[in-house]
Amino acid sequence: MEAARGPMLAVTEPGVHVITAMVNTQLFKTSLIENVFGYFAHLDPCPMLLLEPKEAAAEQFSKERITPLVRVTPVLRERVGTTKTRNAEETLLFKSFPGGFLALAGAGSPDNLARRPIRLVLADEIDKYPVTREGDPIALAEERVATFANWLSVRTCSPTVTEESRIEASYGESDQRRASVACPHCGHRQFLDFFRHVEWEKRKDDKGNVTGHRTKTARVYCESCGAGWSESERLTALQSIRWHQTRVFECCGARHAPLDAYERAWRNGEQIQEPGGESACVRAVWDWWESERHAVYRAKCPTCGAWSVDNAHAGFQASKLLSPWTRDRPADIAARWIDAQGDEERLQAWWNTQMGLPYRPRTGRALSAEAVVARGEIWAAEVPDGVAVLVVGADVQDYRVELEVVGWGRNEESWSIDYEIIEGEFSDARTQARIDTYLRRLWHRADGRPFEIMAACIDSGGHHTQAVYQFCAARIGRRIWAVKGESARGGERNPVWPSKRPTSRTKRTYRPILLGVNAAKDTIRQRLLLDTPGPGYMHFPADRDIGYYAQLTAERIVIRESGGRRYRVWELPPGRANEALDCRVYAYGALCGLLFFGLQLNRRADAVKAWTPPPAVPPTPHRPYPATARTRTSLVQRLA
Repeated sequence: MEAARGPMLAVTEPGVHVITAMVNTQLFKTSLIENVFGYFAHLDPCPMLLLEPKEAAAEQFSKERITPLVRVTPVLRERVGTTKTRNAEETLLFKSFPGGFLALAGAGSPDNLARRPIRLVLADEIDKYPVTREGDPIALAEERVATFANWLSVRTCSPTVTEESRIEASYGESDQRRASVACPHCGHRQFLDFFRHVEWEKRKDDKGNVTGHRTKTARVYCESCGAGWSESERLTALQSIRWHQTRVFECCGARHAPLDAYERAWRNGEQIQEPGGESACVRAVWDWWESERHAVYRAKCPTCGAWSVDNAHAGFQASKLLSPWTRDRPADIAARWIDAQGDEERLQAWWNTQMGLPYRPRTGRALSAEAVVARGEIWAAEVPDGVAVLVVGADVQDYRVELEVVGWGRNEESWSIDYEIIEGEFSDARTQARIDTYLRRLWHRADGRPFEIMAACIDSGGHHTQAVYQFCAARIGRRIWAVKGESARGGERNPVWPSKRPTSRTKRTYRPILLGVNAAKDTIRQRLLLDTPGPGYMHFPADRDIGYYAQLTAERIVIRESGGRRYRVWELPPGRANEALDCRVYAYGALCGLLFFGLQLNRRADAVKAWTPPPAVPPTPHRPYPATARTRTSLVQRLA
């Protein structure tokens, strides 16, 4: 793969001490680590440390990557793990060879990071590293290289969320290299960008509105001559990849942005091709620096010609437009982009895995209560058409309980059916009786179809924990669940409903469900930002007061930092209330619980929509019937 040549040559580039590869999945991250290990074990043996997020991942990398690499490479097979080099320390996580060794460790084990001097650090999947009590694992590992003047640190990962991603921060500190390719038609060098260079046919109505996408027609178009590239031409263009320093710098009293300068040069000047396919526009911004051990375009000052961007930290960023694999054609990338629309999680996955770029969540956008109030609707009955199931989310305060009834329909479109406040302490039997009556109530659609509460999640994290446990345990058959917000360390996003099933040991005592509230709040905020009814859209009644919406939108995303790692958390500003948001989180948790236990929401929505009222039957005299055995059904059967 030609895109990997630049990062691998940077290993032997004079002056380089840190290499950062922020690229998409399945491009060259793992190959880079394998080849760096192989090069040093063979030609420049030294002590090396390979870090994975967890020790289990380090063991897996050793078994699936290092061991096969050594086995099929004769020069490594002669040196690594032979009877001459094997010793008592030789394990799955320690490989010795003449002049050095490779130690593999999990980033969450600080003792492993500070045990021995290291010259070469290979840090894989760094965005997944935990924060340890001693601080950032990469900083700890790189402290071990202090005694080596020719030390090297290689960091690789696909990015995650902007301002949280370690690999994004590392790339930002680098010389920010990007790859250019030459157009097969005109020779113009360009830095491929999906939204700038990839186009496809679209179906439009009479008014010019887009009604469909023919993503199979997607291809790269040259920004200079406008020619569309066939797939074979794109693969040919990939063979011309060269890497350029693009970091903005200051020199001769001015600020210089290499990419902007190149754009101005080729748009205003002539594309004069010189020997080797290099244009005058390229030479105006960069100098080609090449030998058998390195190859890179160095950014230069247009005034004095000096190389003003240091190469001590070489950073590489690439997308799947540079991938030669058959599943990474522009048509495939375009189809994934269209499929991801409207889904926050899939959009993040697309940016991270297809573009190799961090994602900026829409959940961080400001949202005013007034904007949501304006969406209030008037329904024909207390349960609108489209609702398939009803659930309740209940937030327990010291002297009251707030409950929201939420209806869920196809593709998790939702309706806020009712919001009730029951005064009194939860431990009071009279309060519990009122709550139980509310949970047993039937709700009706305009055609008379009745709906019962299928599940409820009740907050157990306050001052009435045991009372909530007892109340829910007595009603577990009605799917009344006690829940507690999970204390996610470092802003982690765990599943809303835990995937681990209870064991025979944990079934002996009643335990609350630990909800992933960070993930739930992300989803709710993203759906509040939707402005068109459909999948995920949230409907509200017109008579709901402004205080409800103020609570629903009260929390905000803030960036925290711990141990050198930045992460997002939801924060409630001082003086604000958020009971309505908590109720919606618990209602969403109730839906996730039903889905976990087998509810097929879309199928149920179809069945509920097709329901017709039973025909009126004249009353008949009561006649006793013999008792019959009740057929037992599973929870999954009752939910279907």
